[in-house]
Amino acid sequence: MGFKRKQSRVDVGRSGRIQRGSLSAPCKVLDIGETGVRIESRMFVKVGDTLQLILDLDRGHAISCTIQPIHVQAPRFGARITAISPENKERLSQILDDRVQRQFSAR
Repeated sequence: MGFKRKQSRVDVGRSGRIQRGSLSAPCKVLDIGETGVRIESRMFVKVGDTLQLILDLDRGHAISCTIQPIHVQAPRFGARITAISPENKERLSQILDDRVQRQFSAR
């Protein structure tokens, strides 16, 4: 099986919440990139579901986006980010840039 991901992701290990309609559950965001995310949660999800993800950040800030699972192996799943506001996209890009800078400066 070949490598399918087009963009890299960074490990974040942050808590968050996923929502599907009126259902809501805590989750752990394992890694994230500009177009996708890997999550661990007890909520049952299946490929193609539309979910809302709220990722907790430092100092009470959060990123919110719509995701769609593309690979599920409970309790973890990989999802494509299908909708994100320009403000949240900018915040996500900044987080990714900061993480990459920290990884390179630590070497």
